[in-house]
Amino acid sequence: VVILGLAALSGIAYKYMDSAIENLLVTSATTNTEHVSKLVESWLDARMLETQETASSVTMKGIKENPEAAKRNNEYRLKLMNQRYPDVYDSVSWGYFDGSGTLYGQAKDGAKEMHNADKAWYKDTMTGAKESFMAPPVVSQASGRTIVNSIALIKDDAGQHIGMVLAAVNTDSVAEIVSSFKMGRKGYSL
Repeated sequence: VVILGLAALSGIAYKYMDSAIENLLVTSATTNTEHVSKLVESWLDARMLETQETASSVTMKGIKENPEAAKRNNEYRLKLMNQRYPDVYDSVSWGYFDGSGTLYGQAKDGAKEMHNADKAWYKDTMTGAKESFMAPPVVSQASGRTIVNSIALIKDDAGQHIGMVLAAVNTDSVAEIVSSFKMGRKGYSL
């Protein structure tokens, strides 16, 4: 009777421990996933902040009067961002809020004029419904790499949309953040 009781108790304990360990692993994985998600979101928010600040700058508000200053600002922006965040930014650009699709950009290999009137993210921008946003991934005209565009609208002093500012962020950079995260001692994310 004692042996049968101990065997039954062992079986119950095993089943309970198995369930408890499984719950602990699932909870831990969920917590880790939430942590990585918040980390990526925070990182992307910082990329968006640069675009928003640029859109509100005096130089960008003056694109109608001095477009050459805005083009020079692209050179400065990309140089500074590549110094601080190597290989994160593909290109930077700006364009008028006119629906033409023309953006004046700066990539590693120099100035580029890009045409985007047919792109969904550009059409979304031209509605003016969003002051700033991260667009879905696309292939960069500047480099051929997969990017997400951080976009912010430029407003004049009267509050009218006059242009847009864009920073193309390499998706490889986001993937590196996720892949650098470790789960436990030996686990890793993909």
